[in-house]
Amino acid sequence: MNHPPVDWEPQIQHLRYLSLEMLELAQANDWEAVSEWETRRRAVLDNLFRQPAPAAIVPLLEEAIRATLASDARLTDMARAEMDSISDNLKLIQQGRRAMLAYHDF
Repeated sequence: MNHPPVDWEPQIQHLRYLSLEMLELAQANDWEAVSEWETRRRAVLDNLFRQPAPAAIVPLLEEAIRATLASDARLTDMARAEMDSISDNLKLIQQGRRAMLAYHDF
């Protein structure tokens, strides 16, 4: 199947932009938007990897991929911290509910 040629440098820059934007959205606790941007970024990655990169572009692509992986590691850490916070809040709600039920039973 023939694909149109990849416009490498703009696509690589777009990949970097999407990754940075995802971090900013995560810092703002907008996880729904992070998920939406991940879908966009996945499309860019699919486009970049559907054919071999020209030799002259490989270093730029490698650098962008390394930056994306580092960004993803930070996103994962932030997501875990947010999940822990949500879990703690749920525990507090459950404790409050049990206390309220115990009070009503008393």
